[in-house]
Amino acid sequence: MSVEAVTPGGVYQKISLEVDRILQNLTQTTTDPALQQANENARQQLDAFRQKLNDNIESLQKNAEWNTFTIAFYGETNAGKSTIIETLRILLNEQSKRSRQQAFREFQKQHQLSEDDIETLQNALNENEKRAKELAVAIETINHDFLEREKAFQTQIESITALIAAQRQHFSLWRKFLNLWLKTPEQKEKESQIVLKQALVHEKAHALKSIESQKSECESNVSSLRQLQAAQKSKLDELSLLADGEIIGTGVSDFTMDTTLYPFESGTQQFALLDVPGIEGKESKVLSQIQHAVEKAHAVFYVTSKPTAPQKGDDKTPGTLEKIKAHLNAQTEVWTLFNKRITNPVQLNRPTLVSDDEQLSLDDLNKKMSEQLGDNYRDTWSVSAMPAFLSVADHLVPGSENAKKRTKLLEKLNSEEVLEKTGLKGFLSLLTQQLVSDSKAKITRSNFNKARATVEDVTSELSYLQKESYGKLAKQLHNDTINAQQLLDISLKSLKTRLINQGEDAVDAFKSRARKQIYSEIEDDISNDRFKDELKSAIEQQHATLSDTLPGIFRNELDKFKGETEEIVERFQEHAKDILATYSKLQERKFDNQFELKIDIDNGLKLTSLLATLAGGALLWWNPAGWLILGPALAGMVFAVYKAVRSFFSSSYKISQQKQSSDDNLNKIARNMKSSIEEGIEKVFPELEEKVVQLKSMLEEPARQAKQINTILTSATQNLRHLSLSLETAGDK
Repeated sequence: MSVEAVTPGGVYQKISLEVDRILQNLTQTTTDPALQQANENARQQLDAFRQKLNDNIESLQKNAEWNTFTIAFYGETNAGKSTIIETLRILLNEQSKRSRQQAFREFQKQHQLSEDDIETLQNALNENEKRAKELAVAIETINHDFLEREKAFQTQIESITALIAAQRQHFSLWRKFLNLWLKTPEQKEKESQIVLKQALVHEKAHALKSIESQKSECESNVSSLRQLQAAQKSKLDELSLLADGEIIGTGVSDFTMDTTLYPFESGTQQFALLDVPGIEGKESKVLSQIQHAVEKAHAVFYVTSKPTAPQKGDDKTPGTLEKIKAHLNAQTEVWTLFNKRITNPVQLNRPTLVSDDEQLSLDDLNKKMSEQLGDNYRDTWSVSAMPAFLSVADHLVPGSENAKKRTKLLEKLNSEEVLEKTGLKGFLSLLTQQLVSDSKAKITRSNFNKARATVEDVTSELSYLQKESYGKLAKQLHNDTINAQQLLDISLKSLKTRLINQGEDAVDAFKSRARKQIYSEIEDDISNDRFKDELKSAIEQQHATLSDTLPGIFRNELDKFKGETEEIVERFQEHAKDILATYSKLQERKFDNQFELKIDIDNGLKLTSLLATLAGGALLWWNPAGWLILGPALAGMVFAVYKAVRSFFSSSYKISQQKQSSDDNLNKIARNMKSSIEEGIEKVFPELEEKVVQLKSMLEEPARQAKQINTILTSATQNLRHLSLSLETAGDK
């Protein structure tokens, strides 16, 4: 495949077409049913890989950026990614940040939310509250004074009243009568005191009137000012939405849920930063956002607040290190950005931002990251983002925590000093000069590398399936097939030996029975002519018995052979199924049940049908009784010419001669029968051997299928690796 001349966006379509071509050409049709089934199984496997690869390529095509060099800030939750980006937005005068700051100033001016406005309102409120308290004290003093005077008058009146009452007790009747019209001085004094006490109420009201009016006015002012302050607080809350730091997390996990892109310009360079959700929060909610971001980015900063190397996971849960490798393996440029947390400005007065111990830990972090990402990993840069942000954030809500921290920070150091000491000045130089230089070539190399990595990932999985599953499976099935075939050969050879032995044993039994029968007749001292007839009769009778029993003997041996064969085949099938199940489990663990190992172990019903013909079918072809043709044997019997005179005079001699003749003829017939049986077996045995050859061929089919699929997957892996190499070459140009 040639991808050098492909337009940037067209590379993905070219890859998909090339993958389709590679995989479709691998599974050609065949007239062999077993291999055709293997081809179909391989095609299903390849289709699954092709779909996965095409989905990944489609995602790359959707998210890829070919015009603007894009840098992702990726890493742990609450590591300070957004704080760093917010600081850069302010320092580089990012457009959306300029717009928000302009909106901040306009809103602040419109609603009088400056620090002076807030202070003026607070001072007015404080003054009115203070004056209201002072007037309340004055009113309380007046009330107390008049109360004391009122008590004094009341005491005087009560004293005079008591005196008048005492005087009246000593008055004469006449004096009492005159007192009705003429009042005593004491009575006149009492009336005077009562008038004065009553006048005191009016005097008090007059004294309080002005002060209470002033107090009421102050309280009204306080109420109005508090309403204004509440309205001001509400507007300050609105103003906070426009303040610097709006993208910075509050410490709550997963504050950033969506990836946000911020475009920048620095001199003639244009680039963009991506604020990516954290990888250690509720990652399931943001996984697609993380994936899309790393597919778009051409360089990545892994941001961490800890100088230590990312932790490894276990078999069940991937650790940060595994997540980094999974997410960033396709990147061509990865940096680590250590964001040191500093809460006290005094910490910035140390000689270096990073301590010696922290630097040792960062060196180990670099080593671990290089091991995971190889040559694409660059180095570690250290910053302290929060002090740097506070030093440049001049659009903060008056009185807010950040505003207070900024004031405290700038009491110790100026903004330039803070940027220098926090590492942001050097980082800004790294970002705007080194990192974005030659951005067009970096964009091309990054996007081609991600496409290559996507192809390589699927190729690695395909290679794993080929080597660890079908490759090993084909080899083990092949070895098991050879073992089973050898056992079948041994069983067949053993059958032939047993058949010959059983035939010979049967003939020996025939000979023994015939000898016993004719010897019994000979012992009766029969004539030679009768001897001939009796021998022939004994041979015929025992021949008939042999003809009846021999097929059964052979059937038993064939049945035994069939049983042995079935046991060999069953053991092979069970073992093959166990092997297939083992590799299937390994594959499920690797691929999460995405792919299924498919091999026809039972080979349909053909094996069963073939096994059924091994014994019963063989007897249809064989006719052991037909091999024992007696006619020629009887015709070929030879009888010695006995010496008649001696046999006439010596009965024992005749008997011995007849027995000798019986033995000679029976031995000859037995030899002929054994020879006929062996010849019969040799003649018909190839038919059984052919059946075994067919059986052995059927046993080869699982291994052949696995080998066929393995061959197809091997070819697919090789072709995809060539495609991957061409993408790597094209990206470097």
